[in-house]
Amino acid sequence: MRLAGLSLLVMGTLLYAAGFAMGRLLLQTQETAIRRELQSLAGTLHDSLKPALPPEARPSGALAAVLPGLCLAGKPCIPPTDLIHRHAISASDPDRYKLRVFNHHGVLIANSPGALPVRQKPGLLGWALTGERAGERWGTYAIHLHHSHGPGEPIWGYLQISSSLEHLDAEANRLWWLGHGVFLLAMVGVAVASWWLAGLAMAPLLEAYRRQEQFSADVAHELRTPLANLLAVVEAERSTADPSTSNMQVTSLDRVLAQGRRLQQLIADLLLLASLERSSPQGLKEVCDLTEIVMDVVEEFSEVAAAAQVSLKAEHLSPCARVLGVESELSRLVINLLSNAIHYTPADGVVDVRLDKQGREVVLAISDSGPGIPVDQQARIFDRFTRLDAARSRQQGGTGLGLAIAQAIARHHGGAITVRSAAGQGAVFMVRLSAGH
Repeated sequence: MRLAGLSLLVMGTLLYAAGFAMGRLLLQTQETAIRRELQSLAGTLHDSLKPALPPEARPSGALAAVLPGLCLAGKPCIPPTDLIHRHAISASDPDRYKLRVFNHHGVLIANSPGALPVRQKPGLLGWALTGERAGERWGTYAIHLHHSHGPGEPIWGYLQISSSLEHLDAEANRLWWLGHGVFLLAMVGVAVASWWLAGLAMAPLLEAYRRQEQFSADVAHELRTPLANLLAVVEAERSTADPSTSNMQVTSLDRVLAQGRRLQQLIADLLLLASLERSSPQGLKEVCDLTEIVMDVVEEFSEVAAAAQVSLKAEHLSPCARVLGVESELSRLVINLLSNAIHYTPADGVVDVRLDKQGREVVLAISDSGPGIPVDQQARIFDRFTRLDAARSRQQGGTGLGLAIAQAIARHHGGAITVRSAAGQGAVFMVRLSAGH
C-alpha cells in the first residue's frame, strides 16, 4: 500500500504539473495570437488614418469623417446606417473591438459606441491586460498616431484598440474542467498500474519472507524432538550424578539443562509464531471472558511481582468483557505483556492492569513505571529478537519474542497493540479487541 501510494503520488504530481504546464502554454499561445491580431489591426488603422487625420486632435466634424462609426467626446453618438460607413468601420467592429482615440495630452476625443471599460492610461504603449475576474478581462494594444502635417511627422495622439478576453477565459474554464476530468481518469489508471507494479516489486520480498518464516518453523519443528531426547538424557545423567563426588559434573549438567530448556522455550515460541501467522478457521474461536483470563494471569503473577518488589494492581477491570477468540492465545497475550511490564519495572515500582469496554471494543491497558521506551525505538519493539536492553534480557532469560508473539496474537484476533511511552516515564501497552456477543 505504501509503495503503491508513493508511486501514485509521484506520478500524479508529474502528470498534474505536465498538464498544468500544457494548459498554460495553450492559453498563452492564444493570448499571443490575440496580441498579434490587435497589433496588426492597430498598425493597419494607423497607416490608413495617418494621411487623413485633421491638423488638430480634437472632436470635430473632420475627425468624424476620418473615423466613421466612432463617437466624438462630448457629442451624441449616432451609429452609422449606410453601407459605406459600415464597410469603413468593419476593421474596427465594435462588437469585437473597442477603440479609443486620445490627443497627445491624453484627453479622450473619440471612442467606439457603447460603454467602454476602463483601459490602460494613455501614454502607456504596447500590450496590456486589464480586468480582475474571468469574463471581464480585456487585452489592449496602444500606439502613437502620427499625421502628415508639419515636419518630421509629429505625434498627433494615441490609439488604443481593445478586445474582450471573454472567449479566452471561457476556453480556459473548459480546458480546466476537461483537464481535471482527464487527470482523474488518468489517476485511476495510474493507481491500478501502481498497485500492479508494487505487487510485482514486492512479490520477491514477500516470497523471501514466507520462505524465511517456513524455514524458521521447519527448523524449530525438526529441532524439537532431538532436543527433547537430549534433555531427557541430561536429566537422567543429572539424577544419577553424586554431588559429593562430582560437583563440577553436576554444575555442568545443570548449566546444560538450563540452556536446553531455554532453547526448548525458544523453539516453542517460534512454532507458536508460525501457527499464529497462518490463517486459522473462525470455527476454532469461541466467546471468551477476557476479564476472567486477566484475573487468572494477575493472580498467577502476584507472587512474581512480590518477589521483584513490584506493586501489581488490577482494580479497574470491566465485569463483563467478552471477545471472540482462542482462550489459550489470549492468556498468552496477557502473560507476555504482564511479564514484560514486571521485568522492566524497578523495585518499589507499580504495574497497573486495566480492562474497559468502550463501545464495540474491549481495551486492555497494562502500564508500568519502568525506564520507558524512546520514541525512535518504539517501532522496533515488536520485531522478532529485539531487545532494547540485551544484557538485562539475557539475565532474565528472555528470547526477544514476547512482544512479537503478543502482537501476532492480537492481529490473529482482529485487534492491535499500541504503545505510549517516553524515556524515563514508563510505558503503557494498549490492546484493542472487538467485543464478542
